[in-house]
Amino acid sequence: MALGFLFIVATAVHAQKDDAIGAFSPYSFYGVGDLARPGTSFNRAMGGIGTAVRTSRQINFLNPSALTAHDSLSFMIDFGFESQNNYLAYYAPGATDLSTSAFNSINIHHIVMSFPIAQKLTVGAGLFPYSSVGYKIQRHEERLDIINEMGNIYYTYQGEGGINQLAFSLGYAATKNLSVGVQGQYYFGNIDRFSNIYFTTNPYFSNVESGSSLKVGNFGVSLGAQYDYPVNKKKDVHLTVGATYQFATSLGGRYLDFAYVATGTLPDTVRYREDKSASISVPQTISVGVSIRKGDLWLVGVEYVNQNWKGDILNNSSSQHRFSVTPNHFFKLGGEWTPQRYDFRNYFNRCTYRAGLNYEKTYMKFDDYRINDIGASIGAGFPINRWNTSVNISAEIGRRGTTQNHLIRETYFKVTVNFSLYDIWFLKHQID
Repeated sequence: MALGFLFIVATAVHAQKDDAIGAFSPYSFYGVGDLARPGTSFNRAMGGIGTAVRTSRQINFLNPSALTAHDSLSFMIDFGFESQNNYLAYYAPGATDLSTSAFNSINIHHIVMSFPIAQKLTVGAGLFPYSSVGYKIQRHEERLDIINEMGNIYYTYQGEGGINQLAFSLGYAATKNLSVGVQGQYYFGNIDRFSNIYFTTNPYFSNVESGSSLKVGNFGVSLGAQYDYPVNKKKDVHLTVGATYQFATSLGGRYLDFAYVATGTLPDTVRYREDKSASISVPQTISVGVSIRKGDLWLVGVEYVNQNWKGDILNNSSSQHRFSVTPNHFFKLGGEWTPQRYDFRNYFNRCTYRAGLNYEKTYMKFDDYRINDIGASIGAGFPINRWNTSVNISAEIGRRGTTQNHLIRETYFKVTVNFSLYDIWFLKHQID
């Protein structure tokens, strides 16, 4: 039983490495594409946890209420880059040998900032990706009956673009232990997909170029809360419980579907359809987490995220050939350790070391087969001065999919580097 999606990809000659697409994954072929891992290197090195994480040294944008952990005089800005390496393995139809391909990319990942506006109020702003679409696949027709009738046929499939989000957060320390927050997002972007057929040896058949383009833009809202309980005040041990809720949001946009036949100097239009009411939707998302930390020494946390993807979420945004969506379940575990924050004799004792694990039942299904993802991460934070300015690095390795059931196994290796800049506002300097 061959899946339509995997039939196209599994017969690909190779994945192009010299194109301008900023990302590559065969699992961005349908839907909103490949969902981006949220958070900075600080979060991602710990398996992606953040819902119940409180720190004054890093910007945790995964829960708006976490901003209240920052010092009331601090100004922080964080920007980062991501390098991604994808390695694919699959069995082409009728083949017994495993085929492979690879792709590498590097992109700007995020820029976020945070600063206080009152004693109990902290605001944040950030720009980061929500999803990405990137693939270029080529194949030649292999069925002899078709080749004998029509000649050699060459197929290309290409997709590019994605959805970004511009977010503004507000965190409020409601009580000594309870913080709440709200985040407003503006989602925007374009997703373009192209599918072409070229008849290379038979002049009686015309080449066909088709594709679709989706442009989206709309606002979304999420809420967050954290309760921080001092388990042992003397030893500075705290237990934090956190939760966030993202409202489902329809991203209204313009959908264009077209097809042309090259019959000479001017192409003939076979299909041209524009739908200004088409859209995709960001699903309702709930996250809950628990963490325990001991001062500046260590932190351990667990987290669960559920995204309620439904079939109508992808209204008119992509072909649904044997592809369907299902609720997403994401499990995360991670932590960090700093040997001795204020050891000025040994620099590496002042560094922070992080590690994490995650397991995801993704929103993608092909027939009855769900695509699962498992990964591990490590990272470190390297302080630059006596304040909280640092360079943070995370490395993630993971695998999703399988070579069974005509699917594709994707192994990925991602490295994220971000620069976290910290300054003190409104500090009066004394002059002797």
